[in-house]
Amino acid sequence: MSDSFNTYENDFQLALQEAKTKISQVESVQGEQRQTYLKAIEAATDEALELLDQMSIEVQNLPTTQRSSYNTKIRQYRTQIDDAKSKYKKLADVQDRHELFGSRYRDDGDDNPLNGVSDSQRKQLLNNQSSLERSSQRLQDSQRIALETESIGGNILNDLRSQREQIGGARNTLMQADTYVDRSISTLKSMGRRLTANKFISYGIIAVLILLIFLVLFSKFS
Repeated sequence: MSDSFNTYENDFQLALQEAKTKISQVESVQGEQRQTYLKAIEAATDEALELLDQMSIEVQNLPTTQRSSYNTKIRQYRTQIDDAKSKYKKLADVQDRHELFGSRYRDDGDDNPLNGVSDSQRKQLLNNQSSLERSSQRLQDSQRIALETESIGGNILNDLRSQREQIGGARNTLMQADTYVDRSISTLKSMGRRLTANKFISYGIIAVLILLIFLVLFSKFS
């Protein structure tokens, strides 16, 4: 495997571990520190997902026979990052709910923008926010799939280009072989014509010799 894959894998493991650590610690903090932890979890999971996409691209550049074990590893990593993102989403929803509902009990002043908002409206706001987050997640997933599809398509085009070059080379070889065969046939035909001509010449020489023998015999006995 290339050094790039190993680098991406090491960075991925660091980012995933950072997300897991912050997830395990976030329940023990409150207020601004909790918000900071949630932002750190989101950043770490996003970074891990981007690194995982880069690892997938590197695997697609491998020969088909070598991809299986790496694809299995990537699926396992993707399961871990999906689990981390799911935990982050639950923590973020709890934080949003706490901010919306908790503000009613912490602040009864007239300047509070949520005063006079019913619980059903608060719940609707939360549902709308959750819907937006799910839409955003689906968009990110679609972008990731598009990148993976583009990478796979590029690899297929490279394979087709390589195969076309191989076919072109084979065709040139066949054309050269055909030329050699034509030359060989022409040479054999030429040799055949020469053999035929030599045969007739030999027959002519034999005929002349026989005629000379008859002439000598005739002149001797006449």
